Amino acid sequence: MLELPATLATIPESSRYAAFVAVVFASSVLSSALGVGGYALLPLFVAFYGAKSGVAVITVYFLFQNFAKLLLTWRHVDFALASRLVAWSLPGALLGGALLVVVPPQAFQRVLGAGVLAMVIVPRLRRRPATPRPPRPPRAERTGFALFALAYGVASGALGSGNVLKGPFLTSLGVVKERYIGTYALTSCALNIPKLLVYRGGGVAPGAVLASAWPLLLVSLAGTYAGTRLLRHIPPAWFERITSAVFVVAALVMLLGPT
Repeated sequence: MLELPATLATIPESSRYAAFVAVVFASSVLSSALGVGGYALLPLFVAFYGAKSGVAVITVYFLFQNFAKLLLTWRHVDFALASRLVAWSLPGALLGGALLVVVPPQAFQRVLGAGVLAMVIVPRLRRRPATPRPPRPPRAERTGFALFALAYGVASGALGSGNVLKGPFLTSLGVVKERYIGTYALTSCALNIPKLLVYRGGGVAPGAVLASAWPLLLVSLAGTYAGTRLLRHIPPAWFERITSAVFVVAALVMLLGPT
C-alpha cells in the first residue's frame, strides 16, 4: 500500500481510486482526440505517489497511452520530423531524468508553465507585419529546432512529460489531427523508455511503485479508443483552437498547482 498525503488518506480507498481512474480515463480521451490532456495529471500523480515517484509512474502511464495512440495512427506519422525531434531531445531527456534525482519536480513545473503560456499567447499578440518577413536562414532554423528539442527533452525527463511544450511547437508547424497525434505519440514513446531506465537507476522509481501503474494500461487503451473516434469529427481549424486553449489551462495548472 502506498503512503498517501493526509488529505487523501481520509477519503475511503475505493472512492479515492475510482476518482483517480475516472480522471485518468478522461485524460486519455482528451489526449487521443487532441494530443493534450495529460499535463493536468502530474499534480494528481504527485499527490498519490509522492513528488519523484509520481513522475516515474506517470511516465509509465504515458508509455501505455502513447503506444496505443501510435498503433491507431501509425500511417499518419511524420517520420522525418519525429526522427529529428527524438535525436535532439534524447540527450535533454537523459539530463532531465538525472536532475530529477536531486531537484524537486515542482521547480521545473513552474518554469515550464510560464514557458508554455509564452509560447501560446505571445505569437497571438504580435501584429502581422505589412510586408512578409524574409525566411530565416537554414542554419538559424536548425539551431532553433535543436534548442527547442533539447529544452523539450529536459522538461520531459524532469517532469515525466514535456509534451505541453511539444504540442504548441507541432501545431505551429501545421501538424494537426492524425498526423499530430501519431508524430506526437512516436516521439513520446522514444523518450519514455530511456527516462524510465534513468529513474530506476537513480532510485526515483522503486519496482513496487512502477508495478502499481500496470492497471492503468486498460484505462489508457479504453480512453485512446474513445478519443480516436472523437478525433474524426473535429475540423482541423477547430483542432488548433481547442489545443491552444487546453495548453493555456495546462500551463495555469502548472503555475498555480500545489507546491
